[in-house]
This record gives sequence, structure tokens and C-alpha cells, in this order.
Amino acid sequence: MKSKASRYTAAILAAGLTLTGCASNTNEPQTSETTTVSAEETSKRTKVDPSKITMADSYTFEKLTARNIEKTDCSITVECETAPEAGGVVMLADQPGFSGEGYMSISNNADFKLTVDIPASQFYKLTVRHMAGGHKENPLLFNGAKVMNIYSEAGDWQETTANGIFLEKGENTITLGEGWSYFNIDSIKIETGESISDSIYENVTGTLCNPYANLKTQNIYQYLKAVYGKRTLSGQCTDHGKNTETEALYKKFGKYPAVRTFDFIFDSIALSKGNPEGKDAQLAIEWDKEGGLTVFDWHWHAPCKEASFYTDKTTFKLSDAVTDIDLATLSPDEVQKLFDEGKISEEALWIIKDIDNISTLMQKLEDENVTVMWRPLHEASGGWFWWGASGAENYKWLWKLLYHRMTDYYQFDNLIWVWNGQSADWYPGDEYCDIVAIDIYSDAHDYGVSPDVFAELSGWANNGKLVTMSECATMPDPELIVRDNAYWLWFAVWNGDYLVQLRTTTLSDKYTSLEMMEKVYNSDAIITRDELPKELFTNE
Repeated sequence: MKSKASRYTAAILAAGLTLTGCASNTNEPQTSETTTVSAEETSKRTKVDPSKITMADSYTFEKLTARNIEKTDCSITVECETAPEAGGVVMLADQPGFSGEGYMSISNNADFKLTVDIPASQFYKLTVRHMAGGHKENPLLFNGAKVMNIYSEAGDWQETTANGIFLEKGENTITLGEGWSYFNIDSIKIETGESISDSIYENVTGTLCNPYANLKTQNIYQYLKAVYGKRTLSGQCTDHGKNTETEALYKKFGKYPAVRTFDFIFDSIALSKGNPEGKDAQLAIEWDKEGGLTVFDWHWHAPCKEASFYTDKTTFKLSDAVTDIDLATLSPDEVQKLFDEGKISEEALWIIKDIDNISTLMQKLEDENVTVMWRPLHEASGGWFWWGASGAENYKWLWKLLYHRMTDYYQFDNLIWVWNGQSADWYPGDEYCDIVAIDIYSDAHDYGVSPDVFAELSGWANNGKLVTMSECATMPDPELIVRDNAYWLWFAVWNGDYLVQLRTTTLSDKYTSLEMMEKVYNSDAIITRDELPKELFTNE
């Protein structure tokens, strides 16, 4: 029976030397011992002694709360046809079922504007009535700040509701932010609402989905649980193979983010030919030794056909890879044999090869005892990446294949699985995920914390999961995090000019002002790297 190390060696041979099929490499397959992971071998994995885990209740974080906000009864319906007509905003009355005297047909969001008098500074529930000929996403703004997204689907009049929206007393200007336009908006109902309940934070599952997760990984998860609902971890995405963004933050504020997001973007087999350089893997090892938490993305270049992660730049189709054959725990030779016999497609073969290829880097990270918050197959429901272009069911097939190959075949026990499919319909199940994530790209200098989105995500899992903002354009205002009780586990500003002047370690105020950055990195509500417990990173 093969050891874990020998499976790792076999994967190197398979990924680096068995380059047949659509990657256009003519090397003949190498012969290696065939193996599967048996129940007997799996049973030899030992679970961490629970008494050795530092549990969440070992930490003490005082809850930061906003001033007491008194409630005033309110129920206002704003008929949108009262907005002035402009070039891209026209009043119509030909779709039955509208309220009032008509509705506004929107072809240019920038032309929509109306005002409403809000009776008190408090939390409200907003209900927008709208209609579209297909899927549309349009942000609703009060006084220039986004308060919710209006999601429309083809069909009759429909409603989008958001609770926990804080509005200031007095005249408020309602507009639409940059979005898809081309929809109808009938009315906006404004009622007394409620802020996010603390119960959201109290129902988080106590264990990781991999019961064999190692001690360091379990300790980090328990720390994340302890923080959740009381603090938000600062985070930053960084340019591949560089420290530009983190060094820019340190140079200005003398602090590093608690969480750093790396990427296997250039390590995909289509680019590395089975010999991934792993620049970010090495940086992650150094980051972990310095006491920082590690996230890894994978902008997965299609493993065969045209090498791109964008749907419109490759003819690779995930649907062509899907099979009823369980490939997750088969050896590279067994997978190759299935392909040679015509039982699986070349797409399926190369998906396995590329998972094996990236697993060589994940093995290095585990060997260095680096816990990885692993965020593959992100933003799937948008369809702009190939792994999301074949629908939710095919996506879930790939997620589960990746999970089982890494968890059961390679037996990586250093992973915390972060799912970022962006839609509840794409959720693979509680047993395949530890953290639910979403990416939010607000307009420049909009520091809102999207409490409506946070509350919605908190309900996507059957059992409670930690919720995080895995990518964002701007840093969230910590004062609003506390006021709205929307404690995202962490936020991670995207790299490049979202934070720095390009190719420099000088911060840019293009998206987040320097004043807001300073507020964030010095806030009691935000945890930076220097505040993380040093004992989390002891490599024993």
C-alpha cells in the first residue's frame, strides 16, 4: 500500500511527464504503481485529541456595540413614477400590476433620482418592486451610498427586500448606482426594521468539515470562531510573487493585515507544464512564519484547450468533463487508463492532472505546517470563469471532486475550505465547506458594509458557517461594521491599483482614501497581524 509521500511523488510524475492529450505534449506516459485509497488506509489517519485544541471559548473579546438606537414606527411607499423623467428614465404604464399611476423604465441608471423624507435615524427594511426581461443586477443608493442590490429575473413584478439598512433622518436622495440598467422599477417601501441579530454568530458549527484536520488548523478555526461577531480581520490580496501591497500598508501604518490572499494563478498545468514554480507558495510559507493567516485562490487556467480562466477565452467546457465514475481517489495511472479505454474525456483527465499538479504545492505548504484557508472555484455563478459556465450541478460535481481528491486521496489536513460560489443555488453542502464567502465590489469611496448581503449569506448553509468578504474594492468603515453588527470574518481588498499606485509600494486613494485606511488599521474593531496570537503559528 502506498504512503502519502509516494502518492505525492506519483502525482509529480503524472503531472510533469504524462502530458498527453490536449496539452499538445508528446511525451509518453510514465509507469508508476497503481493505487487507490482504501478504507483501511483512511482509518489509519488519526484525529487530533480534542483536549489539545485551544477552543473558541478560551479567548475573550468584548463585543463592540454602537450607541442605543431608538425605533420610530415608519411605513412609507415611494412611487418611483414620481421621479423626473430623463434620457434613460421614462414613465410607462403598459405592464399590468403596477401600483400608483405607473412605473419607471430604466435604460440608464445614472438618470434616476428622487427624494424621500426619513423620520428618524434608525434601521429600516426596504422592499423594492421591480421587473426585467432577464437577469439584472442594479444597486440602490441612499445619499450616494449603496444600501442594497436589486436582483431581477425574467417574469412578472417581483420584490427584493433588505433589512437592517440604516438611514439618516431628513431628506434622503435615492439613486441607482452603476449596474446593468434595463429594468422597470415600480415602488420602494420603507418600513421600520431590525439590525442584524447576534444569533447569527451563535449558531456557527463547531468543527471543520475534515474531521482529520491537524492541530494547528483546528486551533486557527477555533480562533476564527472566537473572533466572529466581535471583530473583523484585516485582509489584503497581493500581486503574484510579490509583497507590494502588504509592504505598502506596513510602510504607511506600521502594521500588516492579519490575512493575506495568495494565488496559484500561474501554477496551473497549462502554464507550468507540470513543474509549478510556486512563487506564492514560498511567500506563504514566509508569511506564516511571520505570524499571518493565509488564504489561497486559484485562478485556474483551463488545463487543456486554450489556457485561460475566462469562459470567453477558452473552448474548455466543464460539462465535457463530468462523469459518473468516481475519480477522486484513483491514482494517476488509473485515471489515465480510464481515458485510454475511452471511459472518461480528456477534459476529465486533465482536470485530475491539474489538481494533482497544484497538490504538489499544497503538499509543500502542509510539510511546512502552513494552514491554508483554501478558496478555489470562486465567483462561479457569474459564469465568467469556465468552472461556472456549465451550471450549478456541474460546478458542484467539480467542487466535490476537488474536495475528495485533496482531503481523501492526498489527505491534506491543513485546509479550511472557503466556498465562494456567489449564489445559494451553487452551494455544495455543509460537509464540503467551512466558510461561506462573497466578493463585493462597491463604488470607489463607498465604505458601506453590506449588512443585507451579510445576513443573506448567513442563511445559505443548513448549519451555521462563518461568513467572509473574500474580495472587495474598498475597505469597510469599522464604525459601520459595529453600528450595523455586520462583522465579516475578514475583508480582503483586491490587489494592484485597488490599493497601491501601480508598480510601487505607495498607497493609492483611488478606491479607499488614506484617511479611511488609517481609520481601519487603527480601529479597535479590526485585527491586524501583530494582534494575532503568536501561539497559533508554532510549527510543532
